[in-house]
Amino acid sequence: MKQRIEAARPIATKIHEVEKSLNLTMVQMGELMSSIAAARMAPGTRFSLTAGMDASEKLIAAAARTARCYRDVVDAHGHLVADREEAGLRTVSWGDFAECPPNPTSGSAETSAPLRIVENA
Repeated sequence: MKQRIEAARPIATKIHEVEKSLNLTMVQMGELMSSIAAARMAPGTRFSLTAGMDASEKLIAAAARTARCYRDVVDAHGHLVADREEAGLRTVSWGDFAECPPNPTSGSAETSAPLRIVENA
């Protein structure tokens, strides 16, 4: 059992890192697109009304692909859950509302969690 846990631990760590990096990528892409639009509107810049539009369209397409990639990684995480259960390994934390994404083989229809109020620290 210890060897199985040690073999699985790097996988669990990396899947969470990949999910986090894709979320950060989407945040940064949104900030970049916002910066492009803000630069067009900035006083005195004299940018044309369409400056940055070609780049923005490419970024929007890339953001959509990144969102799809994130969904695919979460789906892969769900498959790893099934593998983990088959190997008899225990569950580890996956966030505030669930331990891991739904196991695609369990037939669970729940794909989202209710929102929770976050207290000020």
